[in-house]
Amino acid sequence: MKKWFSYGGIVPILVACTLNDPTPADTVCLVTEVVRYQQKDDNQQEIGRQTFAYKNGQLASYTSKTPNRSIAFRFAYVGGKIASAYTEDRSIVLSLDYNALERVEKASYVVNNKEQSVFSLFYDSVDRTVRLVRLVETRVTLPTNSFIASRTFQFSYDTIARNTVDLVSQSVQNGYKDGSRTEEELTFEQSADNHSPFYDSGQAIVLALLALTNPTEADVARYLQRYDCKGFTRKTRDTNGLITLQESSQFTTQYDVNFNPLQAVQRSHLSVPADTFPADRNYRQTYQYDCVE
Repeated sequence: MKKWFSYGGIVPILVACTLNDPTPADTVCLVTEVVRYQQKDDNQQEIGRQTFAYKNGQLASYTSKTPNRSIAFRFAYVGGKIASAYTEDRSIVLSLDYNALERVEKASYVVNNKEQSVFSLFYDSVDRTVRLVRLVETRVTLPTNSFIASRTFQFSYDTIARNTVDLVSQSVQNGYKDGSRTEEELTFEQSADNHSPFYDSGQAIVLALLALTNPTEADVARYLQRYDCKGFTRKTRDTNGLITLQESSQFTTQYDVNFNPLQAVQRSHLSVPADTFPADRNYRQTYQYDCVE
């Protein structure tokens, strides 16, 4: 049986092993690279690249590159826990505060000594299970060309197989300067037969917060999920509650011998707006790992 694994981090979920027992030995696979492409006809364009480096099993550096943004973080540890993530010149810092149960409770994102966002995290504890259920971002400084003053993420969990629970939905409520609200809902189809790329990560909460330092990033559930995502539906509602975007996606995924995804092809269909062109969009993601027994 593969045991849950952590290197001094905070894990959102403790669950049983997968239905497919991955290896006789406890092989630990830490993701080192995730690359995302958008495919158009016979061409593909890289739209995102994340790299992760480790030292003695602990996260040592993280980089994120998109067509509009490139950032690299290093990490400072106190008592075996990440106290802060910072750029080489320390102009950008994400500071973490822990509660008495050693869970990340608050985080502050600062750029050039000016606070940008404050994050508040809330957990639900049932027996040995610890789950992040709500994350609130309060923006002290609004990002360029944005009127969103706050974002509230809600995460729901359910049984996806016998003795196996995972994150199955995420909602994000955007609060604007004028007091109005919009909302996005993501509902996932999970399978316990294979892992997510972050299955062995004990620092999923930190990775989710790092992703949110990009003000346009909202899909943080993928860092908290420990099992394979087979598909999802996305609905975005305007201030009147009307659906302005509806998307459905399915994944075709290849796995390694440890049940980790190596490549995933995503086929997405937009049914709202009705005149969306192209309505069908294709993406591809590739993954690399450092596996040790």
